[in-house]
Amino acid sequence: MKINTWLISVVLIAVLMVFAACDADTSSSPTVPAAPQPAAPIIELPVQSPAVVPAPAQQVAQTRMLPSQPLPAQPAATAVPAAPEPVSAPVSRATPRRGNLATSEPAPLVPTYPVTVQDGNGDDVVFDAPPERIVAFDSAVVEILFAIGEGDRVVGTHDFVTSPKEADDVPRVGGAFNMDIEATVALEPDLVFLFFDRFKEDLERAGLRVLLIPTLTDDFNQVADRIRLWGDIVGNPATADIVASDFQTRVRAITETMADYEAGPTVFQDEGALWTPGQGTLIQQVFDVLKLENIAFDVIGYEQISPEIIVERNPNVIIASYGDAISGDPVFGDLLAVRNGSVFVPSSDALSIAGPRFVQGIEELAQWVYPGLFK
Repeated sequence: MKINTWLISVVLIAVLMVFAACDADTSSSPTVPAAPQPAAPIIELPVQSPAVVPAPAQQVAQTRMLPSQPLPAQPAATAVPAAPEPVSAPVSRATPRRGNLATSEPAPLVPTYPVTVQDGNGDDVVFDAPPERIVAFDSAVVEILFAIGEGDRVVGTHDFVTSPKEADDVPRVGGAFNMDIEATVALEPDLVFLFFDRFKEDLERAGLRVLLIPTLTDDFNQVADRIRLWGDIVGNPATADIVASDFQTRVRAITETMADYEAGPTVFQDEGALWTPGQGTLIQQVFDVLKLENIAFDVIGYEQISPEIIVERNPNVIIASYGDAISGDPVFGDLLAVRNGSVFVPSSDALSIAGPRFVQGIEELAQWVYPGLFK
């Protein structure tokens, strides 16, 4: 038994020694596994540094909770990069561009002949030189020639020419629709301009050169074209272009001012004895630009309408082209325009003549109807 007990003790001691050796090997084994331990913190440190990203994450969370306050701050932060600012500085690029345009403007217009003009019958009239003596049987052409500094070429016209003042001394050779052929021939013109063809054959039989172009009736923008046309005919295209461009610029300013508005007051225009313009007239185009609603919407050209229709349609505004004959008439006493004193008497006949002054008539009417928009 003692031997057995001793053997068991020896075996137990041996087993313990083996275990102890294994333990010693494990602890003395290189700390290689521990080496990754330092590596882990090294990887985490760089991550920790960008870990500032959570801060915006929190700000975003706050932004969602309080959109009203952080939102202004957020754009301010994004606007900080100075990169966009140079992009929005095309202003500095636009300026040189304008300068280049100014310096690279085409050379001033110079007279060029021959000039070919198509008349109202579709025939070509060729000018090899500027006419020196013109009988301009049309108010608009008289005004155009004086406006471009060529009024001294006008040697005759009709009785109804009222502008400019310098034209008062020009001889009259008839009314607008009746012409004294003998008086016209006696003026020895090298060109007679007509806006209708009644006297064309008589004048040509008398050996005179005639240019017939009908009066503009439905597109006042063509006034600028007519101004340039006469500049070409008389050899002064540069001044004609200046006058025409001024006309176009002023019309554009009115059109742009009214562009955002849809409808204005209703209007009736009395040309005398209740004759009024309707569709297909220059005045209707003016009404369209100024957003005025013409009560004569069913009239084509010019017609005389009854007092009953005017009373029934009850305009907000009345334009009395040649004097107010409506306000004092008891028949019209209850019209809105009369009760409100909204009867406009133009200061001139500018809206009746398709010449350079036509735009003045539009401006005057615009200022009267919309004093808040046009100063």
